[in-house]
Amino acid sequence: MMTLFLISCVLLILVLLSSLFINLPEKVFAALIWTFGTLTTLLLAALIIQRLLGTKAAFANPWALLLLILPAGVLAAKSIWKKSFTPHVLYSRTQQTIQQASLRALLTQWLPVTLYTGALVLFVLALARPVLLRHTTIPPTQGVDIMLVMDVSASMQRQDFYPNRFAAAQRTADSFIQKRVNDRLGLVVFSRYAMLQAPLTLDHDAVRELLNALYLGIIDPTYTAIGDAVGVAISHLKDSQAKSKIIILLTDGDSNAGTIDPRLAAQAAASYGIKLYTIATASPPGSGVYSSQEEEINEGLLMEMAKTANGQFYRAKNEMELANIYDKINELEKTTFTYNIRTNQSDFYLPFVLAGLILLAAGLVLEKLFLIRVP
Repeated sequence: MMTLFLISCVLLILVLLSSLFINLPEKVFAALIWTFGTLTTLLLAALIIQRLLGTKAAFANPWALLLLILPAGVLAAKSIWKKSFTPHVLYSRTQQTIQQASLRALLTQWLPVTLYTGALVLFVLALARPVLLRHTTIPPTQGVDIMLVMDVSASMQRQDFYPNRFAAAQRTADSFIQKRVNDRLGLVVFSRYAMLQAPLTLDHDAVRELLNALYLGIIDPTYTAIGDAVGVAISHLKDSQAKSKIIILLTDGDSNAGTIDPRLAAQAAASYGIKLYTIATASPPGSGVYSSQEEEINEGLLMEMAKTANGQFYRAKNEMELANIYDKINELEKTTFTYNIRTNQSDFYLPFVLAGLILLAAGLVLEKLFLIRVP
């Protein structure tokens, strides 16, 4: 469309420049100016309409718009060579030829030809085949599958994080979920037992809702079964066809319950190609009023698990550090997706054809029945 508009502008400029070197008859020059000026105006209007519609509409045959030169030429001829379009009779007495320019006379002279020209414009637009476009974005079929494994034992209520460790873990995990737009996420919670809270899904709003609905005491909070929790996460990741499978384990304690040894669970994760990131969430002993007096976390165990399953171990001493850890994991597991965009188009030329036929019929009716010329 832009190409056609630029071509019409160039032609208009060439006509103007030709008047400096070629001595054209006045009426011919006026007709050319009128024709190409009208064509440029019509193409500019079509271009503006297309830009306003954006990617929702287009012309399948845009070069057909060059035929707009035909209605432009009709208007030019009607304006410049009026006598060719207006029948006239010679009278012997010149005073009888003087007419007053009444409204009916103007309508008789201009309305039918204007309607015919409008019909021609609409037919040209229909020939250019306007189409409505519908773009469908097809998401990638493979991404990253991530299981968040969160400790909900009683120790998570300590207030060395504001307002406590558990609330800080919820907020940072929620923020992490919002950043993984194209990945499937799931949620496992554990204390004395491990429980699947949300299966792997692309419905992140549902995962966030289930995450924020958690509370301390949802499971017997007296013990910490780290091995069982990792085992539940593995059972939902092992058959995944995703190009990357990840477990993010967050805890503030040591494994003291469950039937699965945490080290064996880490080995099982590695055998299935699952990365294990472990996050220890607690301030150092005696570092604050709300800190514990002795170390609660078995850092050695969490480091070993992460190393076995090709992941990393992190220690968060406050909520800011915890948020930074999730950001680091987000960057480490960054994926670049290529989206496929499918465009469906439906023809929209019929309204232009119908409108053109209506204008054509209206012009014929007015010319033959109401705006009759004499002779």
